[in-house]
Amino acid sequence: MKDILNQLKFISHTIEQMFQHVDVKIVQEYPVAGKMSVWEVCIHLSQIPKADLLIQKSYTKQQMATYYKTNMPINVEDAKIQFITGIEELVSFFEELPQDQWSKRFTTYWGSEYSRLEWLIQIVTHLVHHRAQLYQYLLLLDQDIEVVLFR
Repeated sequence: MKDILNQLKFISHTIEQMFQHVDVKIVQEYPVAGKMSVWEVCIHLSQIPKADLLIQKSYTKQQMATYYKTNMPINVEDAKIQFITGIEELVSFFEELPQDQWSKRFTTYWGSEYSRLEWLIQIVTHLVHHRAQLYQYLLLLDQDIEVVLFR
């Protein structure tokens, strides 16, 4: 589990670095037609850590809708802070989780069942997916970005 958490921390650090490259001039851009804007990706990334923590704590669909509505960043710096805070809470939860709880299963509000370990893997893949999306957007918008995504 420690290895997965180390990867989560690394991935999170690279996302934090990418937030630094999101210029206010490009936040409303849609680099890929029909997909999220740069700002929408930033919002989504900022909400993922805390949302995924709440989901595995069995929050209902209504509780999650309330979370998303009341946790909307107002600018890129706010999104970055919200992301960092969420990651800290998420990592802390998993670091303190007793060994015998890793296999404990829960059901999401949409009806899928996961163990805590499976959910952590889902969180990591979700973050990697949107990290790649933001990275590609920044490249398409000619932002000078030098973030090492793999070590």
